[in-house]
Amino acid sequence: MKQPKFTKLELQILEALWVQGKASIREIQEAFSEPRPAYTTIQTTMYRLEGKKAYAVSPRSAMPIPSSRRWPAMWRATGCSTRF
Repeated sequence: MKQPKFTKLELQILEALWVQGKASIREIQEAFSEPRPAYTTIQTTMYRLEGKKAYAVSPRSAMPIPSSRRWPAMWRATGCSTRF
């Protein structure tokens, strides 16, 4: 199966999800340093990530959660860090 390709912003959002476990769009936005991406930019990117099946929405809270525990290794391989 072909691995999806992620943009820099997508990787940063996935990393924020990985660090926080579960997070709302606002919480993801607050994980970024200034200048932060707009709320709607994060929201649109989240929709794209959902289409790539990069995360799942928790049925109870409707909050996104990482869909796989293998993402950190992929982030390290692409040079992403926990600092935004």
